[in-house]
Amino acid sequence: MRRSVILHTVNKAIWKRSITIFIVALSITILATIITYIINPDLQEVMDTVGNNRAEPLKDATGIKKVWLYVVNNGFLVPLQMFILAFIPIQFLYLINVIATVSLPGVLFGVVLQSDSNQGVELIISAIPHFVVEIFAFCLLAAALFELNRVVRSKIRHIFKRDKGGISLIQKMLETVKIYVVVIVPLIVVAAFLETYIADLIFNLLQ
Repeated sequence: MRRSVILHTVNKAIWKRSITIFIVALSITILATIITYIINPDLQEVMDTVGNNRAEPLKDATGIKKVWLYVVNNGFLVPLQMFILAFIPIQFLYLINVIATVSLPGVLFGVVLQSDSNQGVELIISAIPHFVVEIFAFCLLAAALFELNRVVRSKIRHIFKRDKGGISLIQKMLETVKIYVVVIVPLIVVAAFLETYIADLIFNLLQ
């Protein structure tokens, strides 16, 4: 039943586009990992940078509180920023958040691999479950925002023309919000639980 609702909510074009964005996002993470591994930056400086880019309350949070803060940040604040950027009539501007989100882990992976290859591999393996779910959620949202942004740009182009036809901006907004509520938020919640409970479990099992 749940699968039927999701398939009905997200059309095939958005699914295909989200997979393409996801592949590009993974490529950026891998590239960031390789480049960081090669240039071998200062470990402490990188850790400080990654730490500063995390929401302050998340740094010391644990358990269900960490899950909630994770959902608030990645499930509401980040998507809100992407929604706002999608209303600016510049294509792909809303991908800034996705690029930043996939780049930082790559940098962290590269540094840890350079410092201790075994620990680096263990860290990457433990991060895969929540990383994949979280990034795919953002990529799916970006794929939906692609269509919303296209409508915004179309409306801007036709604002001085007599032909006011085309897809309704309100309709496309409602479709995007529906995808966000039905698919994106549940994926972010799953990613929150995976990062809070499963990542550490996998890491400890690999020790």
